[in-house]
Amino acid sequence: MAKGKTVPWWTETLKIMRKRTNALRRRYQRTTSNDELRQNRKNQYTKAKKEYQAAITTEKIRSWKQYCTTTSPNNPWNEVYKIANNRTRSKQMITILQKSDETKTDTMIEALQLMLDQLVPEDNHKEDTTYT
Repeated sequence: MAKGKTVPWWTETLKIMRKRTNALRRRYQRTTSNDELRQNRKNQYTKAKKEYQAAITTEKIRSWKQYCTTTSPNNPWNEVYKIANNRTRSKQMITILQKSDETKTDTMIEALQLMLDQLVPEDNHKEDTTYT
């Protein structure tokens, strides 16, 4: 699947079925000279497409049922609202970085200071040239 957002119901089997269905569609579209062969390939493609769409529907239902069984019974709408508002990602914080002396930072402030020291060069006016 493409990078970025993914769906929870996508499986390797669906990926294989999609590739096979697309291959059958291309084979059908390329067949132009033989009408009987073209119709045969169209039937194969149509059958594979229906099976693929049915498999997608089945996986969506299975995924939804699994989600419903794992949702907290105390407040089942809490997670639904988070998904609807796109707030399901956890916030990432920089907590530990390794210093050049092999020790590690203890706080976020210390980690940010280390990043500034390592990534942002000093602004020394004595070393400036007319080109910078």
